[in-house]
Amino acid sequence: MIDLLEISFIKNAIVGGLLLAVLLSVLSLFIVVKNWSFINVGISHAAFGGLAIGFYLGLNPTITGLIFSIVVGFLIGYISKHGKLHEDVSIGILFSFSMAFGVLIISLVPNYSSDLFTFLFGNILTITNTDVYMLTAFTFFTLLFLYLFFQKIMFCCFDEDVAYSAGVNTSFYYYTLITLIAIATVLSVKLVGVILASAMMILPAAFASQFFWHYKKIILFSVVFSCIIVLTGIYISYIYDLPAGAFIVFLYSFVFGGVLLFKSLIKRH
Repeated sequence: MIDLLEISFIKNAIVGGLLLAVLLSVLSLFIVVKNWSFINVGISHAAFGGLAIGFYLGLNPTITGLIFSIVVGFLIGYISKHGKLHEDVSIGILFSFSMAFGVLIISLVPNYSSDLFTFLFGNILTITNTDVYMLTAFTFFTLLFLYLFFQKIMFCCFDEDVAYSAGVNTSFYYYTLITLIAIATVLSVKLVGVILASAMMILPAAFASQFFWHYKKIILFSVVFSCIIVLTGIYISYIYDLPAGAFIVFLYSFVFGGVLLFKSLIKRH
């Protein structure tokens, strides 16, 4: 691993991967508590519509993807609150629309050949210095915001009606959290693809909750778990010439499945 750090693109992949591991592991707690396991899957696929707009108009796909995903995130929240529908229903509606819209827009781009594999799994080995700087800034801002308002956000996550009655601006924290998840998801999709972005934002807290109940321990364990998985995945995928994103997803799922199987066997005995 030390020798690999001398290779610039490997070093960027490790730094970027660790930043994503920390960022998405922390957000993972709120997704699990709010039962939003489907929300970042919906946003990550909705990002396809924004990316398609960028390709069609000749703009930066990341910027258009971010704007589109934030709008979709707000619509998910608005439809859920005012349409009296569960988030999963509104996600399903916007998920389908965004993907269909993206495919239609991409079909209008002349001589564009879409790479579905790259969209699904990304390529963490292509992370640039600019990507690392963007991730560092956004991770710092997100962690600072969550640290300053952690108690109020958790209050809203556990019981939004009681929090509102207690004078907490629940709408502000609700939409801000959705926005942070949307931005984190788009940045992740650009670097590691839809599948890995979803896995890194759902599995860490789900895995940690198998061992701990206290939220601080869940966050700490989630971050450590993700960092180990990412480092191991990058190292093994590079050595054996495997797709890094796909292999990291495999490791996440394999370890989580192994833990569930082990706990099930212990209960039987």
